[in-house]
Amino acid sequence: MPKRSLLPLGIVGLLLIVILDAFFSVWSHHQPYFRKLRSIESASDANLLLLGNSLLDDRLDETLFVTAASERGKSFRPLNTALGGIPPQEQRLFSEYALYRHPHIRTLVVGIFDFQLTDEDHTRPWNLTGNGLVAIDPAVPISEVADAYNFGQLDLMEVRVLRALPFLPNRFSAWKAVELLRRSMGEIGMPHAQTTDLGRASDFANLEAAAASDFDDKAYQFLQHPNRFNSSYEYIFQHGRSAGLDPVIVIMPMSPSHRAKFYSLESWALYRAALIRLASERGIRVIDASDWLPRGEYFDDNLHMSRTGVTKFSERLGRELAENPVQIANAAGSRAEIH
Repeated sequence: MPKRSLLPLGIVGLLLIVILDAFFSVWSHHQPYFRKLRSIESASDANLLLLGNSLLDDRLDETLFVTAASERGKSFRPLNTALGGIPPQEQRLFSEYALYRHPHIRTLVVGIFDFQLTDEDHTRPWNLTGNGLVAIDPAVPISEVADAYNFGQLDLMEVRVLRALPFLPNRFSAWKAVELLRRSMGEIGMPHAQTTDLGRASDFANLEAAAASDFDDKAYQFLQHPNRFNSSYEYIFQHGRSAGLDPVIVIMPMSPSHRAKFYSLESWALYRAALIRLASERGIRVIDASDWLPRGEYFDDNLHMSRTGVTKFSERLGRELAENPVQIANAAGSRAEIH
């Protein structure tokens, strides 16, 4: 092919990239991670920070939470940065940005389930998709991204490319829209699948362990060396402590089916005890809310609370945090109390 005939193709290709880039730059403004970062910027004088995934994202009624705490003498102004489907590194980036924007935050609440605190995550730049795109937002310094993900120079080059070309990291979000359309068309004339505000209830079955043996393996892996959280939470708690925060771990409410299948296992009892010991050594309070909601009506699926469940959880969490403040380990090295 003559060289000059490649020129029009090159121009068309470049024009296509520019159009896609412009489209996805606007598209990204509607994505959850973008809205969450902007909510951090617009929050008013927050003094309590919440971190977590979809179990806590939009699963706290802030009005009920604040009222319940206020009735017991505590004034909380919560900032909920929990976001579904994000790895611990993204939670670390959210916490750093929130503490930078809101220096008056004094309480850190981390909502977790199963082995979230101790499983390591090895996400690479090309895997930054969906909700997990905080690292791509220019508001987050590239140096913090490098530290959070332990990225090398080659990884950071990829991150810069992803920041410069938004259509690449947002490809998953575009495909999600196509998949939702395909599903809606596929259900024509068929029984409607059970859905919640998060999507199909059946989709979240993959978030649970495939079998009790897999759950046991995860628990015993930590129990071999129960002396540290994963690297992201180690940083979150240490950074929070240095900033003067009181950290609280909340084991999130679990459905009766999840508790019966997994939390009744001996491995979970041992894991939970070891986790609480580790938290106590670090001066971190643990609230085990896993059995707060004993009936199936409080859940939309095996993991996520229904609106009825959210109401009960929000009120009780407000009371728990107000009535039992964190007991900080003193300078002499005394252990923190766990309520």
